[in-house]
Amino acid sequence: MALKSLYGPVEVAEGCLIGEQCTIGVPKESRLRAFQKGELTEQGSVVRLGERCLILNQVVIYEGVSISDGCVLEDRTRVGYDTRVGSDSRLIYGAYVCDRVTIGTRGRIAGFVCDAVVIGDDCTMMGDLVHEYTRPHEGWWEVDEPSPRIHDESVVGYGARAVGGVSIGPRSYVAAGATVTQDVPAEHVAVGVNDFTPIRDWSGKRLRSLIEHWSGAPEN
Repeated sequence: MALKSLYGPVEVAEGCLIGEQCTIGVPKESRLRAFQKGELTEQGSVVRLGERCLILNQVVIYEGVSISDGCVLEDRTRVGYDTRVGSDSRLIYGAYVCDRVTIGTRGRIAGFVCDAVVIGDDCTMMGDLVHEYTRPHEGWWEVDEPSPRIHDESVVGYGARAVGGVSIGPRSYVAAGATVTQDVPAEHVAVGVNDFTPIRDWSGKRLRSLIEHWSGAPEN
């Protein structure tokens, strides 16, 4: 059996454009292992690409992925198996999205997103969302560690890092380069290492427009 025959089927909606050198329906490792052992009995899960999506160049999409209407996957992005991407979201700057991830509507996603992360609506994530990886002696697949969760309207800035099963937001901002290993409460700004400030007490000017938007106050 040729490897290509292990790929999942692909359903492409009207108006979806796919660029050059894309690989769609890639089989997950468990099915490849079953094939090696002569135990493969199931077909790959369907990939669904919604209306008006732009899948640009050298994009890799694994089996079971669902990309909703109006999404853009920029060059060299990767989407792991059984991931769900909400409508009008963008995967940018070569985003590496692992398996079983959920991304809400109107997201802007870059960086590294580990398995089973949940990202809400209207979020920007440009850092790294990673597991603690505190039990490497128990094997690679045997341990299912808690994953970060990013709630609606929150931002994880460029080079920031959330570690383990932390919760961020809603309407919280993790500044570029910050590290969080604890929950970031709703409507807080995180800087440095676990240094949190309520948005009502934030004195910096650069986030003032965003904070006013979150608060529903008119911008000056």
